[in-house]
Amino acid sequence: MATVFNLTERDRAERKLLVTAVNVAPFGAAYSTTPIWEVIGADIEDSSVELNPDIITTTDILGETSTFVNKLQPKQSFTPNVIRGNYKLAERLHDIIARNALTEFSKFEVLLIRVYIGASGAYQAEKQTDCTIVPTSIGGSATLDMPIEISFSNNKTLGTVNAYKRFDTIVFTPETTEA
Repeated sequence: MATVFNLTERDRAERKLLVTAVNVAPFGAAYSTTPIWEVIGADIEDSSVELNPDIITTTDILGETSTFVNKLQPKQSFTPNVIRGNYKLAERLHDIIARNALTEFSKFEVLLIRVYIGASGAYQAEKQTDCTIVPTSIGGSATLDMPIEISFSNNKTLGTVNAYKRFDTIVFTPETTEA
């Protein structure tokens, strides 16, 4: 299906219409079956999904140059990422550091929600599994910050979500393929 933006002609999509949420349910057997999606980005003024294309350029024996994109290696940084009460992702990351359970940094499910595509209650989303989320530092001046970087896995399932705002109960519905 072709992408159609749900904007009127000449409208500009606001930054708040690209939302990242992380499954903060306890790791274990029920992690993927009963996700708890936490929207992240409070107090962040600028955050982009950097696609980081791996571009291959070759010149053949005729001297003709061709290029192609081998893969995308998307990442997203959240800085300063202030630690707040009831911030489940920060609590999880702090626990991973305290236990030195470094392999757990690469077990996260992440939703990338595109509110500017779809309709109310059915916004386009992709769920990526086995994403890596790492804190890059901890500290700050007036507030305690834990900047993080998400490395998306590209192991994705396309679908829709019913909601996208902080504190909403978000439900992801995978696309169905017709036979």
